[in-house]
Amino acid sequence: MKYKILIFTLILSSFSFSQKQENIFLQWKIAKNDTLKYQTTMHAIKAENKIIEKKDSSSIFHEFGKFQDALFQINSNIKYQTNLYLNKKNENLIDIEMFMLNNESNQYLEKLMNEANLENQKKDKKKQKKVKTENNDIENLNFDNVFKNLIDSNNNVVLRGRISKTGEIISTYYKNSQKNLISILFSLPNKEVEIGEKWKLNLNLIEMDQNFVADSTSNQNTVYIEKIIHQNNDQIAVIKYDINEYVLGDFNTPMAEMFGMKNNEKIYMKTSFIATGYFSLLKGKWTNYEGEMKIDSNFSMLGGKSKTEFKLIE
Repeated sequence: MKYKILIFTLILSSFSFSQKQENIFLQWKIAKNDTLKYQTTMHAIKAENKIIEKKDSSSIFHEFGKFQDALFQINSNIKYQTNLYLNKKNENLIDIEMFMLNNESNQYLEKLMNEANLENQKKDKKKQKKVKTENNDIENLNFDNVFKNLIDSNNNVVLRGRISKTGEIISTYYKNSQKNLISILFSLPNKEVEIGEKWKLNLNLIEMDQNFVADSTSNQNTVYIEKIIHQNNDQIAVIKYDINEYVLGDFNTPMAEMFGMKNNEKIYMKTSFIATGYFSLLKGKWTNYEGEMKIDSNFSMLGGKSKTEFKLIE
């Protein structure tokens, strides 16, 4: 009897081990001449930021603050659609386009542009001329031009990218912010993985320039399959994202005070991205995807505190 129990225990242990070590291959599956469409949400929520008030409301700082607030309003109100389809020249590659939905995006942007026009008309013309003479950079923050360019730009396409069917980013030539978005929403491990095995995304959420000198940094970049669930005759991989980046240091530029930085104050920035995606192994696509990115910085030019919610729904 003891031998039978021992044999049964060994068989059970072997079965559990083989289940745990199962290799899983995540791959996008899109039929030729077909398009995979997702309703896409990138809902930005701006937290209360610590801002230094300036007496001159027409300063660059004031204009930058208005521009930043307007961008948050845009991201909080515009709806997007993302299309994935096979590349015409190479069917092993997938092209990605994200665009603003015309009927809502144009109306909202035009509303903001009209509001900006009314505000500009109320300003004293002499003051406007003086500010323009002192610093031509303010012209670059002119809302008329910004919103008009957004409305007229490239049929409302806000993101392009290219990946392989196995989720490798091919379009590495785009800006870092574009590559980051492709990475968190559409990249896959590009190899077989086990449940619980961790891989990293190809991204950098924090990007500084040569004026920043770091004292300390940290970076955690973890993605893994938590489990496989069986649902409606399908196998769904539940994928978890846990990404955190942090930097602390000095921002050495005479312009820093204009953007809310105190003398000799250490600048820090924290970003985090937490998400859960449900990927169909049989259909080769997301069935649902929800994530949240948080930014926390004591330097208002870097965004202050904010949160952005990401969703992909078929």
